[in-house]
Parts: sequence; structure tokens; C-alpha cells
Amino acid sequence: MSSLQQGSLNFNRSFSFNFKGGNLSSDSGLLLVRSFVEKLGLRPLLQDFFKDSIDRRHTHASIIEQLVYTTITGYKSDNASDHLRHDPVFTGILDKESLASQPTISRFINALDEKAIEYFNRLPEILFEKANPPRSTKHLVLDLDSTLFETFGKQEQSAYNFHYSPCGYHPLMLFNGLNGDLMKMELRNGSIYISKNIKEFLEPIFKWLDKTYPKAQILVRADSGFATPQLYELCEEYGADFVIRLKSNATLKKYADETLHSFMDIYGSDYTKCHVMYEEFHYRAKSWKTPLRVICRVERAAGELLPRATFIATTLKAQPKVIVKTYNKRGNMENFIKEAKIDFSMDSVSHSSFMANSAKSLIKALAYSIVNMMKRTVLPKDRKSSRMLSIRADLIKIACKTATSARRIVFKLCSSSPFKETFCQIMSNIENLRLA
Repeated sequence: MSSLQQGSLNFNRSFSFNFKGGNLSSDSGLLLVRSFVEKLGLRPLLQDFFKDSIDRRHTHASIIEQLVYTTITGYKSDNASDHLRHDPVFTGILDKESLASQPTISRFINALDEKAIEYFNRLPEILFEKANPPRSTKHLVLDLDSTLFETFGKQEQSAYNFHYSPCGYHPLMLFNGLNGDLMKMELRNGSIYISKNIKEFLEPIFKWLDKTYPKAQILVRADSGFATPQLYELCEEYGADFVIRLKSNATLKKYADETLHSFMDIYGSDYTKCHVMYEEFHYRAKSWKTPLRVICRVERAAGELLPRATFIATTLKAQPKVIVKTYNKRGNMENFIKEAKIDFSMDSVSHSSFMANSAKSLIKALAYSIVNMMKRTVLPKDRKSSRMLSIRADLIKIACKTATSARRIVFKLCSSSPFKETFCQIMSNIENLRLA
């Protein structure tokens, strides 16, 4: 910059720039998030779970809270905290003179153990109960899926994944399919099969739901990678229904032959429209204890030559068309995972330690959960389906300066923000919010 004349601008030499504007902030929208977090009661929870053995300038709970806020504001690297150490909004909402530095954060993350992972898994459950009151929650849809967190170094337990192709981790994720709340996320070895240890992953969730939501009807939705007797038996044990896609095989194709023949007899010569036909039967694989109801959907899109058969195993009593429609809604989970990975950088696993990467991913999962609950409970109706990228650009990245007096601090937000009314409406909604 020293080679430029005061940072002069080539389109108008009478204009110049520098970074000497003072201690301003570009993230004043965090005031909304901090106000919502206060309603959730997150800080006491963190302080209760993550107790420090000695007095510290930066407590474990405060570092986690700091990482939640830097994730929400879109700072992917912990190095950003060194530049934000005296940011007036960050220090204000954290009630600290300065933020924890990158080395402090790194030491903390690398010191976490299995007990901390248990706490991180418990936090989304507590917040879930606040945003989904047990008395009024009648239905829960548990959407299961896995994804890839790609790695580029020598991270512990990183491995080549034959389904996704690159090296990385293969985490398992569980969402409430009705509203996108992230219920659980577990980082796993990159080469592990999709449904490996599914009972160990899901049974604690069933026990918690059985205790907290005893009257709620639970539906499990999953792709063919989860078509395993362990999952069927677990659902049966806890009284949960399921819709799970099956991989096609010779036996299933034989069951579908009659339907395929009927399909071709009726629609064989009409290639101008999409045609669909349904059938159902009971099927039992060798590893299953009992036969299951299987829905067969035969479909041919307009312009296609041959029809395709899809098989879905279910315990629901609804009509085949309803079963298929219910299963197809599972596609929303792809959007939830996309937002978690892209907007919250949940797949950024840069530590060498597997435990550190697991803890960091769960902190980002906590940030996702907070924002998703915030969208549903306090954002205006036209904003409830917005992605974090949009919310961040419009409502988080607002410039402000602080005016300090003997008694109070005033955050003076940018006068030209086009979202002033929305900001004030959300703050009012937070003030009036009543959570369980």
C-alpha cells in the first residue's frame, strides 16, 4: 500500500482510502443473534458444561461462544479472531475487553476430549426442546443421511471414500425433516460405510425422544444405504415408523415384473407425458426378522424410452402414492446439509487431530442450530426460508460505531442500511419471544 498515494482510486484521483477509520465494526447484526441467544439461555448452559479448572482470562465457555459468533458472521479461519480482538460488537456481546487469539483457540480445541463431545451432543437436544415444546410437538420426522467433509492434509482418520471419490471424513447427520433443526452430527472415518454403527448413533436419540416427547409420532426417513435390519428393529423397539428406500435386486425386480408389464400395456406407446404406476407387496430379505410392506413406484418421464422402478420399505399404512410423496420430501435434507457446509463452513476440518476436527464441526453445528431456530421463531415470514448467506449479507454485515458515555454504550448502526425496518422488527420479535 505504501506505493499508492494514500490508497488513491484510479477512477477518481480525488478519492482515497485507508484503514484508519477507528474502532468500527462490520458485524452489528450480531446484536440480534446475541439477543436471541440470551432468550435461549445458551451462556449458562455453556458455563455449566464447560467448567474451567482454573481462573482464565478466556474461559472455555466464552471461547465456544466466540467461535459460534465468528461462524455466524462467516469468518472461516480462527486467524480472523486476531484482527477482531477489539471489535466493539464482538467484545460487547461477549462482555470481554478482547477476544481470544488464534493460538488460544487452537490450544483449547486441541485439549478437548470425549466428554466434551458428549456435551456438544447434548446442547442441540436442550435447544431443540426450547424451540420444539414437548406439549405442542405431535410429529417428528428424523431424516438420516451422510455427507463428505473433504480433507487436504494428513488429518487423523481421513480416508478415501469410494462413493464421493475424494479423501475426507464421512459424517452422519440427523435433522428434523419438518423444520431443518439439526439434532445430531457425528464425524466419522472417511471410509466407513454409510449405515455403520447406526444403532449406536440413533438409539440415544430415541431414548431422549421417548422421555421428552412420549406422545409424539416419530417417522424415520432414509436412503437405501440405511436399509439394514438394525435400523428396522430399532424403530420397532421404540415405536417409530419408517420409510426407507431399498436397493434394487433380482427378487424385487421379479415382484415388479407384473407392474412393469401392465405399465407398458397401458402407456407403452405414449412418450409425450410422464406416467406413474404404483404397486405394493410384502418382502423379506434373508437378514430380516419379518416381512415388510414394500411400495413399488414405476415411472417414465416424458421422452424417456424405458420405465424405472423404485422400491420403498415402510411401516406406514397410507396409500402408496402418499408413501412415495412422504419419502420424496426427504430431499429437503440435501438443502439443510448444503447450508450447513457452505454457509457455516461445517466441512472445514483443518486440524490434524480427529478429536479437534470433531469438536470444531460440532461448534459449527451449534451455530447452525441457533440460526435455524432463530429463522423459524423471530424472522419475518418472508425471511424464514432464507439461507444464512442471504441473512448474513442483509442483516449481519451492517456497519456500526460505538458511542460510550459514563453510563451506557450506544451502537450506532449504518444510517443507509436498506434493512433497518426488518432489523427493528426482528429485535421486537425477540423481546416478545417466549420459549419453553
